[in-house]
Amino acid sequence: PESAHVFWQRWTTVETEVMNECGICLGEWTNPVTLPCGHSFCADCLSGWKPKHAYGPAEEEQRKRCPLCRGVVPPSQEQIAEMTLYKSLMQDTSHPQYEYCVREVKRFEAEYGEDWDGTMIEYDSDFVDLPTHVIKALGKGNFRAVLIWLSEGTRVNAKSKECGNAGLLYFAAICEQHDLMIYLLLKGADVNILNFGGSTVLTCVFIDEDNPLESFRLLLSWGAELFHCGKRVTKELKLSLCQDMAAKGHVETANLMSSELGGRRCEIVCAPNARDDLVGKTCVAEEYVEISDHYKVRMEFTDEELFLGTDNLKRRDRTPQDPGYYVEFQNNRLIRRDFKSNEECQAFIASLGSDEEESSEVDPDAEAKAEQAAAELLAELGLDDLENPNSCAPKKNNQSTSGKKKKRGGKKKGRK
Repeated sequence: PESAHVFWQRWTTVETEVMNECGICLGEWTNPVTLPCGHSFCADCLSGWKPKHAYGPAEEEQRKRCPLCRGVVPPSQEQIAEMTLYKSLMQDTSHPQYEYCVREVKRFEAEYGEDWDGTMIEYDSDFVDLPTHVIKALGKGNFRAVLIWLSEGTRVNAKSKECGNAGLLYFAAICEQHDLMIYLLLKGADVNILNFGGSTVLTCVFIDEDNPLESFRLLLSWGAELFHCGKRVTKELKLSLCQDMAAKGHVETANLMSSELGGRRCEIVCAPNARDDLVGKTCVAEEYVEISDHYKVRMEFTDEELFLGTDNLKRRDRTPQDPGYYVEFQNNRLIRRDFKSNEECQAFIASLGSDEEESSEVDPDAEAKAEQAAAELLAELGLDDLENPNSCAPKKNNQSTSGKKKKRGGKKKGRK
């Protein structure tokens, strides 16, 4: 006969799976994770339960045990990414963080054993790994390689295991590739994607020594927030961070972050000085003027500058359906389109959706076939290893005769 421990493990597994119930909060699963013993819990519940029950010598082992059956709990995906990054940094003994990394890896291996690599909690959501060669291609400006890799499935939120679960949006922001950032966000990239430490791209860019200001502004206009350890930072912590950044000379960044609407895309909801024509229009709050408690805003599409109070404005973050501009991948390069109004931009995006539906009805594999044919042709010509995205762009006179394309609005502007 089976032992009471095995019977309890099997029974609780069946019960929780049937009810889709988290064994910690007793509610329905939210982003469930599955342990080797078969029990599933909300990711946040399990993450919070482990530290809560890890204080004091008597509970040293409890943090590594399943709350229901006491089965072993392996490290999380974030912990694996963190340790992989630390071990990578340890290869350079002169690295300023070398000693810290050694201590953290030893502490981790004392808890999970030295054979931890390759074992982790099973996440229900699909995790897409961001290959190192794609990151290197981005750093070299080889957008063709990056964008072709992105086109093969849902990869805009892929994370690099070797770089602390940092996403492609982070690398684009640090490298100040703004059109690529916009392209990723238009394709559904999570503007608040978290790395292994629970920090968002905005947080990482904000505290970065190089402090790429334009990347920071772009993220703010898309609704990015400061997160640390998986939670939105408190007002006190944000104020402290802003003071530190101002002390380091990044005054403009600190000014934006310390104010409520600094850097945000906004809609004018109340007419300033009888300017009824501005109501409903969008702008970007470029600077907060503390002495007057007003924002210097720049109107979208006209570039008119105004000084408006918080009563005149409300946030209207950019979204893939309402971005105000558009960036697409054509002829192996990024093309930016600017518009005369939000309505024109939204109509253009709507037309893209209808075009995709029509093309999918005719031949859903047409684009893949075209990419394959182009790749084969380049290989025959010995040009398949070219890294300059503009080198593969067709000449102006080399137009397709298979059919006329629908004319769309917006001004094209190629970015190298």
